[in-house]
Amino acid sequence: MDKKCLPPLLLGMAVMLMIISLAPAYAQQIPATVNIYAWTDKTTYNPGESGKLTVVIRNDRTDQDLILYNVTVVFPWFAYTGEKWEGNYTVTLSPPATLQKNGGVTKHVVDFTVPSDGRALCNSYEVSIRAAVDKAPYHYDGEALIYVKSTPFYVSLENVDKFITLFTVQVILVIICTIIIAAAIFLSARRPKAVWSEEEKAEQP
Repeated sequence: MDKKCLPPLLLGMAVMLMIISLAPAYAQQIPATVNIYAWTDKTTYNPGESGKLTVVIRNDRTDQDLILYNVTVVFPWFAYTGEKWEGNYTVTLSPPATLQKNGGVTKHVVDFTVPSDGRALCNSYEVSIRAAVDKAPYHYDGEALIYVKSTPFYVSLENVDKFITLFTVQVILVIICTIIIAAAIFLSARRPKAVWSEEEKAEQP
């Protein structure tokens, strides 16, 4: 073998060995998790309107299957109303669903109603979603957005008829004052020239 070809050959073998040694480590760095996708059946909602939230859970882990016990959805208007809790829904699976590794999927639909009171004053809300499984880390979180139309602001005027009457009187007064001022200017411009001073000058010796 030519001695000149030996260094490039050794360099090529070293690069190949490095790539082979790094391949398992790189494969372990690829994220393998459970992804949660969610969306609403409408783009926007009015206060007091009902809707549906679709939740899709996909097991993208490559190591093992998972058992899904339940899915909890918490809306931002979650509160205790004095009689019960509202805005918190838990979908319990009976029997639990199996999410196979490399893409096992389940789909769930949650009904909700946007409150018509002060809990729904913003334009957009973030919904929290949690899926409980049988293996570590034992739960996975996701989120979705709900857009609520703003409540229009109405201005009520009391005694509108009196306001209109007052406005009409003001307009009439402005017109009358304008006519008086114009007449005064016109008459002052047409005032006859005073000639008595010239006659007095002519009578003096």
